[in-house]
Amino acid sequence: MKLHYKIMIVVTTAIILVIGFISLVANHQLKASMELHMGSAASDIAVVIANLPDLGQMLSEEREDGSIQGLIENLRILTRYQYIIIMDMEGKQYAYPYASGLYKPYKNGGEEAVLNEGKAYISADNNQLISAIRAFHPIYYEDEQVGAVLVGLLTDEVQKETEAQRENIEYALVIGMALGVILALYLAMDIKKSIFGLEPKEIALLVSERELILHSIEKGIIAIDQNGEVLICNRKSQMMLNLPMDDKCSIDHLSQTPIYDYMLEAIQSKSDIVNEQLFLPNQTRILISLCLMHDSSNQVIGAVASLENLTQVRALAEELTDYRHLVDSLRAQNHEFMNKLQTISGLLQLGDHEEVLDYIDTLASKNSRLNHLLSEHIRDNKIAGLLLTKYALFSENKIDFIIDQDSFVEGLPAELNAEEACSIIGNLLENAMDAVGQEKVKKIVIFIDASQDHFIMEIYNSGPPVEEDILESIYEKGFSTKGGNRGYGLYLVRNIVENAEGIIDYIYDEGVRWYVNIPRDKSIDR
Repeated sequence: MKLHYKIMIVVTTAIILVIGFISLVANHQLKASMELHMGSAASDIAVVIANLPDLGQMLSEEREDGSIQGLIENLRILTRYQYIIIMDMEGKQYAYPYASGLYKPYKNGGEEAVLNEGKAYISADNNQLISAIRAFHPIYYEDEQVGAVLVGLLTDEVQKETEAQRENIEYALVIGMALGVILALYLAMDIKKSIFGLEPKEIALLVSERELILHSIEKGIIAIDQNGEVLICNRKSQMMLNLPMDDKCSIDHLSQTPIYDYMLEAIQSKSDIVNEQLFLPNQTRILISLCLMHDSSNQVIGAVASLENLTQVRALAEELTDYRHLVDSLRAQNHEFMNKLQTISGLLQLGDHEEVLDYIDTLASKNSRLNHLLSEHIRDNKIAGLLLTKYALFSENKIDFIIDQDSFVEGLPAELNAEEACSIIGNLLENAMDAVGQEKVKKIVIFIDASQDHFIMEIYNSGPPVEEDILESIYEKGFSTKGGNRGYGLYLVRNIVENAEGIIDYIYDEGVRWYVNIPRDKSIDR
C-alpha cells in the first residue's frame, strides 16, 4: 500500500476513534448534567410546595376530602414534572397523580430518610418498570414534621429535554469528522508532495545510493549548516583530514581542523571560494572549493566544501602539461621547419648553393648549441621540455629567446617539485611574451640556477615597465590588463613561491627583470 493511503487510513481511523470517544463522553456528560439540573429544579419545587400555606395544617388534620389532591394537582399541571406526591409520617398518600392511589401507602421506597430523619435529598428510582429522578423534602407544621413531599420526573422526559442538545453535538461531531478526513487527505498529499511522490523504500534506496556515491568519489566532500552542524562528511575527506572513520563525522573532530573554521568564515562572509590552497597540520596541501547553500528565500543555510589533494591534482596537471608541451613543441617545430624548408627551397631555385650550405650549417650549429645546453645544463626533463617548447614558440613569433649559458639545473629543493617549477617558468615566460608583443625589439633572456639547495631564476624581457598604479594588484587572482578570463598566472606563481617560503620581485633596467629565489635554508635573510 502506498504511503499516502496509509497516512489517510491511519489518520482517519484515529479521528473516528477520537470523535466516537468524545461523542460517548459528551452524551454521558450531557445526560448527567441534565439529570443534575432537573433534580435541582425538582428539589426547588419540593421546597416551595413544602412551605405552602395551610398544607402543613391540612396534612396534620389528615384530611381525606381531596383538598390536598386538588391543591397539588393544580400546581403540578403548571410544571414539567410528572408526579408530585404528598404523604404523612406513615407514608399514606394524600396527593397522587392518579386518584386510585390516594390514601394508600407509598410503595416505591426511598422515603425512609425524609420521614425518619427529616432530611431533604435527591435520589434516582431505578426499578424494573420506570426510571425517575426524585426530590424529597419534609413538611412541617408548628415546628413539627407532619409528612413529606416527593417531586418526580421520569428519565424519558430527561432524554426528551436533551434530544435537541444531543443532535447539535452529533452534527458538530459529524462536521468535525468530515473536516478531519479532509485534513487527513490534505496531510497525506502534502507529505507526498514534500517527498516528491517517493515511497519509503525508494527514499531508503536513494539514501543508500547517495551514501555510496559520496564515499566512492575521489574528492572529499563536507557539508555543514549555518549553525556549524555536520551534514555530510565522506570517507575521502576523513582520510585527508586524519579523522576517525566513523559513519557520521563528529563535529568535535571536524572542528579541530582548519577546514571547519574556513567554512564558518565563508558562511559568515556569504562568499563562495574556488580552488584555494590550504595547508593542513600534517603538511598536506589541499585544494578547496566551497559553495554556499541557499533556501527558497535565498538565505544562506550552510556550505558544501570539496577537497582535493593538491599533490594528486598537480600530478595529473603535470601529466597533462607534458602532453600539452609536446603538442606545442611539435606544432612550433613543424611551423619553423616549414619556414626553413621554404628558405632553402628559395635559395636552391636561385642557384645559390653556397648560401644554402652556409644556412644549413648555421641552423645545425644553433640547434646543436641549444640541444647541448638543454641536455647538459638542464638536467630536469620537464623543465628542458618546457624551454624547448617556448624556444620554438618564441622563434615562431619572431622573439629573440636566449637561455643563459650559465644556467644549470641539477635538481630542485624539497619545497618545490618539477610541476611547480614549470608553472613558475611557464607563467613568467608567457607574461614576458605578452610584454614584448608590441615592441620593436623583442628579446627574452632566462637564467636558471637550481639544485637540491636552492632555486634561483631571472627572466628579462625588453618590454615596458609595470605601471605604478597597478603594481599592488598584479598578484591578485583574476587581475589582468587584457581582460577576459585571465589574471591567474602571477597569482599562481606567488602562491607557489610563498608556500615554498621564497620571494618574487622585479626591477626595471632597460627592460623588466623578474627574480625568483627559493633557498632551502630558511635562515637566509631575504
